[in-house]
Amino acid sequence: MYDISLLFAVIPIYAMVLAGWAARRQGWLKPEGDSSLMRFAIDVTLPCFIFSSMMGNKKLESVAFALSTISIGMFTLSLGLVFAWLASKLLRLKVGQGQRTFVVTTATHNFGFFVIALVAMLYSNAVGRDAELLGLVFTHNVGCDIIFWTIGYMLITSTSKISMKTFLRGPILSVLAGLLFIWTGLSKCIPDCVMVSLKMLGGAAIPMNLVLFGAMIYDMFGLKDFNIKVVASAVALRMFVLPAIFVALAVLLPIDILLKKLLVFQAVAPCGVTAAVLAKHFGGYPQIAVQITLATMVVAIFTLPFWLAFGFSLIGA
Repeated sequence: MYDISLLFAVIPIYAMVLAGWAARRQGWLKPEGDSSLMRFAIDVTLPCFIFSSMMGNKKLESVAFALSTISIGMFTLSLGLVFAWLASKLLRLKVGQGQRTFVVTTATHNFGFFVIALVAMLYSNAVGRDAELLGLVFTHNVGCDIIFWTIGYMLITSTSKISMKTFLRGPILSVLAGLLFIWTGLSKCIPDCVMVSLKMLGGAAIPMNLVLFGAMIYDMFGLKDFNIKVVASAVALRMFVLPAIFVALAVLLPIDILLKKLLVFQAVAPCGVTAAVLAKHFGGYPQIAVQITLATMVVAIFTLPFWLAFGFSLIGA
């Protein structure tokens, strides 16, 4: 079961990442500009994209439904951390030898840029209930962020303290603001000119973030200390074992069909690069993280169409 049309759907994602990689390699995208560009991409364009995509979402009008969506994000990432920790034990990795970097990188699927871009591309012209899926992705990602910036952050940085500033980030605040507007009915009072402005700014979110993602990969990639056993184990867990578990959950859990679809989309994502950034900043093993991330991105080209088609067929989507 392999839907080649789904493969074509992800080509633009890889094209934008490759553009960022090439721009950095050619010196067109300077490292000294990353901080300001990243700040604008994450704290301006992405919040605008999130907020405008959430408005009019009927599903999120239910507080219980929104909270259950966040809970699914918390549960899936926590599950990934448990399995990645068990895998690290089987590999006999130790603290100080890349264990924590392996665990957090392998467990953390790219629920941000990759899944958002994939859903946005596949459902850009969706009508009816499917048009609400993108808003659910953003809400779900709050749950993932909560786990990543608490348990994941503490693991990879060896700290026992979490600052509330960690959660005062544009994407999370925009989801909370969006839910507040939806729950209070204020979303119906937003002028059309404001919504148009938000959508125009938000239109830059996916390209900017993916291009910067590609540049970041170029900066950190290297074959130094390449451990094929570690990388292969991470690929097996992230791209085969965990997707099978996510798809099984989508089939077995008595939840709304949109949440089942959401679980299938989370199943197909490769690892994210944020763990590599933290590992680099806090003296971890960024090379391991980047090698795992790139390996899962390459494998995802082949596994993504299969898992999407297989998962959707099982849930009747």
